[in-house]
Amino acid sequence: MNLIFVTQVLDREDAVLGFVSRWVRGLAGAAARVRVLALEVGDTSDLPDNVDWVELGRSGVVGRYLRYRGAVRRSFAEGFDGLLTHMVPRYSTLAAGWARGAGAPHYLWYTHKGVDGRLLRAIERVDGVFTASEESLRVDTPKRIVTGHGIDAGHFDVERRAFTDRANGGGRLLSVGRLTPAKDPECVLDAVARLRAEGRAVELTWAGGGLAAGDDAYALRVRALVESLGLADAVRFDGAVPYTRIPDLYGASDLFVSASRTGSVDKVLLEAMAARRPLVSCNDSLAPLLEADAELAPWAPGCSFPEGDGAALAQRVAGWLDLDVAERARRTEALRAHVQRDHDVDRLMGRLVETMSSGAVRG
Repeated sequence: MNLIFVTQVLDREDAVLGFVSRWVRGLAGAAARVRVLALEVGDTSDLPDNVDWVELGRSGVVGRYLRYRGAVRRSFAEGFDGLLTHMVPRYSTLAAGWARGAGAPHYLWYTHKGVDGRLLRAIERVDGVFTASEESLRVDTPKRIVTGHGIDAGHFDVERRAFTDRANGGGRLLSVGRLTPAKDPECVLDAVARLRAEGRAVELTWAGGGLAAGDDAYALRVRALVESLGLADAVRFDGAVPYTRIPDLYGASDLFVSASRTGSVDKVLLEAMAARRPLVSCNDSLAPLLEADAELAPWAPGCSFPEGDGAALAQRVAGWLDLDVAERARRTEALRAHVQRDHDVDRLMGRLVETMSSGAVRG
């Protein structure tokens, strides 16, 4: 298959979408050729020779559409025979006619709890929708293909370590995600304040900056909350961190926390697992994921807490902080093994290409 892959950003250093470059490498290992159509293109130094790309640019709604249309039509004319769009349903809706005219299999990758008219229209027009879990595509459709996520476990293979400050019941907490209300940093800060009030020497690093309009104002509100809770010496905001440096953050942490309300299988949770880090999250897809694995199932309650409940988050974190070092190591190795077995990036990319080539679930 010669595959057209449509995404927002192709840049191995991008703080949010840097993983896409690794996906493209995986696709290139399973397909004869891959052409990436992206709004932005940055560092592509890791991509193999059978990959090329077209930068569409973000300026001008009409101009952007015309550039996209031209790139898709030209690619089909040059012998590309499959189309996979990533996370933006409108990419699929706009390209559906051209894919159908070329007789090309056309699939969408989508992982988010949000459902709107754009997604429903795209599902009508594609041959299938790949998603990481049942919770990641909340539309009852026979076109849904649950595949697991694609995580580069080697990228997150950081050294095991003991908790930083067990004597004071503390440790270094890490949260990775944009500084937005949907990620609920206020809940995390509430938990940190509660833990420190108990005398636990916990610290928090938050990696991720704002993106949308209004995010800067929200960041100021969060920083004001840090001051009001007396956490100025315990909380550090690193802003947007390049994807290539994220493993260093896991390596410097003892435990991963997430209060994100996104609802689908969040890849950062799997990255934390791949990095052998204990994790606590309110993501409602985490418990089913852990419970489906017989070895991990007994720990699922200790990894989950209700959305917005800082007290419950603090309690779950304390449970991990107080865990025997040997038992913690055993559990975190099992978490990593789960990612290696069920969410390997190259295995996933191979499955996507194989499914598209076979025309599975085509409507």
